[in-house]
Amino acid sequence: MSSRPVVPDWPTAVPGSPVISAFSDTSPVSCHKLSASSTSGSKRCFFGCRFSVATLFAARWVSKSRPPIRSDRYPWLVCGDRIETLGESVTVATLSGAASAKPQRSSRRFSWDVIRVVAISFVVIGHVTHLASHRPGIEPYPVMIAIPFGTATLLVLSGYFIAPTIRKSSSVGRWLRGRLARLLPAYLVTVLIIYLVSRTVVVHFNGATHQDGIVGLLFADPIVPADRGPDAVALWHVPDFNDLLLHVLLLHEFNTDFFHRLDGSFWTMPVQVAVFVGAALFWRSRLRHRLSAPTVLWGVTALSVVSQPLAALWLTLPTATGLYHAHLFAAGVAIYLWQHDRLSRTHLVLLLGSTVLLHAFRTGTTLSVIAFTLILVAMCLATRGRDWDRLPVLRMLRRPISWLAGISYGLYLVHQRLGEVLARALSEAGVSPWWLRLSIVVGAAVVAAWLLTVLVERPAQRVLTRRRRRSTEDDPAAASAAVVGGGT
Repeated sequence: MSSRPVVPDWPTAVPGSPVISAFSDTSPVSCHKLSASSTSGSKRCFFGCRFSVATLFAARWVSKSRPPIRSDRYPWLVCGDRIETLGESVTVATLSGAASAKPQRSSRRFSWDVIRVVAISFVVIGHVTHLASHRPGIEPYPVMIAIPFGTATLLVLSGYFIAPTIRKSSSVGRWLRGRLARLLPAYLVTVLIIYLVSRTVVVHFNGATHQDGIVGLLFADPIVPADRGPDAVALWHVPDFNDLLLHVLLLHEFNTDFFHRLDGSFWTMPVQVAVFVGAALFWRSRLRHRLSAPTVLWGVTALSVVSQPLAALWLTLPTATGLYHAHLFAAGVAIYLWQHDRLSRTHLVLLLGSTVLLHAFRTGTTLSVIAFTLILVAMCLATRGRDWDRLPVLRMLRRPISWLAGISYGLYLVHQRLGEVLARALSEAGVSPWWLRLSIVVGAAVVAAWLLTVLVERPAQRVLTRRRRRSTEDDPAAASAAVVGGGT
């Protein structure tokens, strides 16, 4: 049977709208699929495209009230180009003299946004309801949720996105600069904000006064009354210049006095920087071509296991260098390699099993181990299964979930210490309903995270990568980053 053009019932076409070239009785077939040596096939392709254009002009002349073709409903490319759509290869044309539009489907998967929001939600709720309640002067909540698996999940996510971004980058140095441009500016601004808030508000909480001058306000030790009374609340730590300098230089984890931490969540910052630098050095070295993927992943996991004895030399050395949590990044890379058939299922199961065992030994909570295991399984399903926006419930919540995922890094930075200060202020102000205090603290953290994202994180990344705009357009991995709480 000879092929003849079959023109679908098209809406009205306007100049520049895509027009499909259909040459099969049953389904559209690309011109490229016709035999190149067949003259009749070439003629059919040529006249078929012209026939489709003429038909669309006629349809427009007959009925001008029909809506224009929607690019999201007919996502095809220009005639002569091929694209696989729902398993079929199709070719499309544009109207003569009009510029062609090539709609591109975003590679961002909604599944990762869901996982990221679940993880950051448990981090925030755990810190706000559990850890903050142990702070002096903060009225505890009747419900405390303490399931410590959220931060570990975010580190696994960060490891997962290391692999594709560093492979797509044409320069490992540009990749590392893109990572640091995303990670450090928002962190440094948050450090300064927390320092200033602690030097002012926390001094008031302690019933102390500042010494004279700007130096007394920002750096000198506050003056605490000798007799604070029997009912006085225990003092909060007021950071000094040494604390500020250690946090700016990412050396705060080497300080064995945990009382001097500006924020308990900041321990992940030097860990991520160390891992990113280590990944960049490894990618540039010859070991990348000599060692197999399982060897590297098992080696990193082994380093995490044997890092614990280093605490005998320096208490915080395993955590400050990132070795203590290196297995989490290795787990993320393993999931990516398994997704692309570069790691066997046996190695994946053993590596993830080792990760869960280390998590069990180091956290010691049953709920945390169960939740962490389930989230790792969910990651594996997200890599090889359909995107989760096909689920009706998640589809309805797609916009708020994606928005929260976009500000999750800022939320991770601002929620703990600033949330504790706000909770203490609400307790002293007499806000007694626990649900109201909890709502105010969480809501304020979300707003602060959004402001930090739109005013600091994104503008700073654009500025720091502006001179390399041409290279990053061809190399999107150079400016992208997957950090704790953040997306790619």
